[in-house]
Amino acid sequence: MNRIFFSLFLALMVLQGCKDNSASDTTMEAASPSPEEEVQAVRKEIEEINNKVTALMKAGAYEEAGQYFAEDLVQYISGQPPVLGRQAWVESRMAVADMGEWDLQLEVLDLALDGDIAVERGRGVQTFTANETSPMPSFQLTGDYMVYWKRKDSTWVIQWDYVAMPPQEGTDAPSE
Repeated sequence: MNRIFFSLFLALMVLQGCKDNSASDTTMEAASPSPEEEVQAVRKEIEEINNKVTALMKAGAYEEAGQYFAEDLVQYISGQPPVLGRQAWVESRMAVADMGEWDLQLEVLDLALDGDIAVERGRGVQTFTANETSPMPSFQLTGDYMVYWKRKDSTWVIQWDYVAMPPQEGTDAPSE
């Protein structure tokens, strides 16, 4: 009888151990976000960074805005020479700042995530209001963009930025 009691007791202990392990596995699974939740969390972070960068640019704080760009940034804006490096980006923004008021609105359309790499596809509206000394007139352009982000030291930075702007009036654009 003792042997049967001991065997049942041992079996219950083993079952209890299995039950405890499966409960902790379930708890761990519930604690880690699903891939969709992770994409949404990163998208929210990137949208917040986009808002900070555009607000800093509007305020003329280009050095501070530049912190969200990788040191070895590569930026292509159609119809313009490439911008190579964070410092070149800051200098390019400062070079046109005195021409008038610049405003940029960004909308994230899609985001793909793979670990510490994210790719953002979006649409932007660039508005320029020329001042009296500006060598160019006021304009508003809507374009599409794609940004390759890298997570660095727990924050996201722009590594590559490609902006496709529509041809401006008076330019020879290829016909489709």
